[in-house]
Amino acid sequence: MEPASTGRAPRLRRAAPYLVAVAWLALGTAFLARGLDHPGVAYRPWAFRNHAYSDLLAMSGDRYLNGGRPFPYLEDRIEYPVLLGFALWAPSFLPGGQAGHFAGSVLLLGACLLAAVWVLRRLPGAQPWWLAATPAIAYYGALNWDLLPIALMLGALLSLEQGRFGRAGALAGLGMSAKLWPVALLPPALAALAAGRRWGAAARLLAALAAVLAAVNLPFAWLAPGNWSWFFRFNGGRSAENSVWEALRLSHPGLLNALTAALLAAAVGAAAVVAWRSSARGGVARPGDREAPPRGPEAVRLGAALILVAWVATNKVWSPQYALYAFAAGAIVAAPGWLFVALSVMSVIDYHLAFEVRAERGIFWFFDGWYFAEELARTAVYAVFVAWILRRMRASVPCGPRCRRTGNPESRRRVES
Repeated sequence: MEPASTGRAPRLRRAAPYLVAVAWLALGTAFLARGLDHPGVAYRPWAFRNHAYSDLLAMSGDRYLNGGRPFPYLEDRIEYPVLLGFALWAPSFLPGGQAGHFAGSVLLLGACLLAAVWVLRRLPGAQPWWLAATPAIAYYGALNWDLLPIALMLGALLSLEQGRFGRAGALAGLGMSAKLWPVALLPPALAALAAGRRWGAAARLLAALAAVLAAVNLPFAWLAPGNWSWFFRFNGGRSAENSVWEALRLSHPGLLNALTAALLAAAVGAAAVVAWRSSARGGVARPGDREAPPRGPEAVRLGAALILVAWVATNKVWSPQYALYAFAAGAIVAAPGWLFVALSVMSVIDYHLAFEVRAERGIFWFFDGWYFAEELARTAVYAVFVAWILRRMRASVPCGPRCRRTGNPESRRRVES
């Protein structure tokens, strides 16, 4: 008879990523919950001084502290897309006032975190520990609602690789209705489908995407166009905030919009081209294989990761919790451990410096210089991540019959076979 511990060990290994992720989130939540003792106007100064800020507490205090529940977009202008606006509003109906709102919001984000880890465990070759083990979960998991679009984006990727294109489009649409970042999945996915002449699959993906985006957004765009479009106008008019552009002293919104759009377009173009070439050279699907996943899934993942990391790094506005998208990108492409450590360390430093410069202790001039240096260092780390992805993308493209990449053993094996 085998010892009981023999059966427990595999179960513990399977549960470990979930347990670690929840432990990080619980630790961060306990630290942030102290802000409940400083409601209303007093919250932000206290949170900045104590490095314990959360939009969950700040924005709920702005809107629902005295019992009001303005309906999102019809009665309340919110600087986020519609689904996230409702994630902010719905917990206001829970009992317990602001504490109940905070608890309900954290439970939602905890469910999203567990769902994200669950999806990563089902993506062949992904590395769930990239998301589950980072201390950024403690710092940023309950700072904003980003775990919601991250979970939806990863769910869309899993559905895509399983050949469930309608579901992939619907989940991507929900993710984009929370924050725009999940759109990063679409350019490489559509390029891969087009390269394999999977027009029906692409049509189902786009139809489901359009249907969900319309269902979530059109009612508010029709009934309250000014409030609904505030998200776009607010972000379009922002200057450089906490980003490398601030350190480079670039501040004109129009110039920044053009520069960041050009860099994002370059990343999108590279992701689409590599996904196309990888899928096209992988061969066209067989007639009876119409429901199979698209060719070149590694190239699709790498393309989505490239867009996410480049977008986060070069965006004119940097919010510290954007690091979570980089960890999700690292997870889907199983990036190396040294990159995980570098990003984790940078995320912790970034958090504390970001709030120290807002703490109004009278020594802003000292930390301001350090923060500009940190903005450059952070961007350098993300640039290294981008370079690693580009190198992997180059290696992921199958060689043609006349391949001359003789320095790549894997390429030679493909040619010889």
